[in-house]
Amino acid sequence: MYQALYRKWRPKTFDEMIGQDSISSLLKRQAAEGKVSHAYLFAGTRGTGKTTSAKILAKAVNCEHPIDGNPCGECFACRSIDDGSATDVLEIDAASNNRVDDVRELIDEVVYPPTLLKKRVYIIDEVHMLTDSAFNALLKTLEEPPEYVLFILATTELNELPATIISRCMRFDFKRIEPDALAARCRFVANQENISITDEALGLIAKLADGAVRDALSLLDACAAWKNSGEVTISDVREQLGISDNDALVELFSAIRSRDVAKALSVIARIHEGSGDPSVFLEDMISFVRDSIIAKSSDKKDKYLRERFFFSTDAFERIAPLLSTLTSETLLYYASVLEDTLASFSKYNISKKTLLDMAVIKMCDPTMAVSVKAVSARLSEIERRLALISSGVTVTAPAPEVTEPTEAVPQSPIAEPEQRKPFAGYAALRDMLQGEPAMSAVVSKCRMYQSANTITIEGDNFAVGKLKAEPYWQTLRGSIIAIAGNVNIEFSIKKVVSNENDPTITFMEE
Repeated sequence: MYQALYRKWRPKTFDEMIGQDSISSLLKRQAAEGKVSHAYLFAGTRGTGKTTSAKILAKAVNCEHPIDGNPCGECFACRSIDDGSATDVLEIDAASNNRVDDVRELIDEVVYPPTLLKKRVYIIDEVHMLTDSAFNALLKTLEEPPEYVLFILATTELNELPATIISRCMRFDFKRIEPDALAARCRFVANQENISITDEALGLIAKLADGAVRDALSLLDACAAWKNSGEVTISDVREQLGISDNDALVELFSAIRSRDVAKALSVIARIHEGSGDPSVFLEDMISFVRDSIIAKSSDKKDKYLRERFFFSTDAFERIAPLLSTLTSETLLYYASVLEDTLASFSKYNISKKTLLDMAVIKMCDPTMAVSVKAVSARLSEIERRLALISSGVTVTAPAPEVTEPTEAVPQSPIAEPEQRKPFAGYAALRDMLQGEPAMSAVVSKCRMYQSANTITIEGDNFAVGKLKAEPYWQTLRGSIIAIAGNVNIEFSIKKVVSNENDPTITFMEE
């Protein structure tokens, strides 16, 4: 039976652990000197070695032939703990055994000495899931257990534990593993498993693992299985995990910088057509902006950028022309728009692609937003252009911006039908607004026409007034631009009259 890499290559001794040198060395010394505490608390994020350390410690205190504090791995105690057959070492999942009755059952068992091993060890994982009454029931036993009992508590949410529990344990905080150490561990496992993979691909896997060894080995396992044969490259990792490639992001932000809405939306459409997840792509955009801000404020040879930059090590040269035209204020505005969009994904019942399209449109045109960051971005752009002009550099004018809504000048009834036609994207607009039923109802009361580069919206005083006011105006404007491109939007008020034969039927006067 195939065994996942993170299980197969779980460290067996303290010396095999990576990234937690201070913790492993202290536990090893305590085991060697016989000074093991009665209760330990291991806290830290997922995949950082909490449960692994607990199992190694359980073996170390029961090992028949310990080697400088490390378990030998060969004796009956070590082998039985490794294969899960040791009845004196119990691993309890507090997420599913969190009631006070479960804790009372555990307390009743504590009075019995171990049957085969030296110590009875209780490993309680995700201990923060216990109820308040369960914590209270555990307090006395945790403080003064029998000498043959060892408690090891593990949690990812230290802040949810009562202070009374924390004070009764020897606490260790497990930190995230550095990318270099993760990449080195993945390289070791890949060599042992005959997996051919490039260093650049391993670097990306280490970055995506976010400091968790288990996640890194799981990603390596998935990429190796997907590739099946041949060398795993960084492109393979991106394709298998749905990560956006650098070229798409650079192309997108170049279009946003030049205010080319159509080109920017075409990049989003290409990602969507390729079955890309809008949520994943949005997170990639946020990472791009984050690292671009760092690149703007740091030297390109900075160690942080070399190790953690979202792109490959040669990305600086590729994006240097783009970064030179972006101010920090503009990047912060981009970040605020993307963060708001990410929050909207779970808040509104609307297509994620539509929300992403509207975010890109706002980024292309900061005048659409009234936030402090948007105003700051516009002012910083003006300052940048003035600085270039003062230095003698010719600055080309930006792409024309969408004008604010204006009242359309009434046209001749005879010439009007020849100059305009019904807006072809009206049905698509209604679909985009399906998550906004109130606004969709107002739009349904209006007529929409397209003439050259102008969209004219006709309606009565109430409908036009609602659509011109916030919050309808920004949503309507962004949706129309997403469908028709960079167009002007005008409003025309038409009088509503009653049908002569049936006064209950009303219609807009032509």
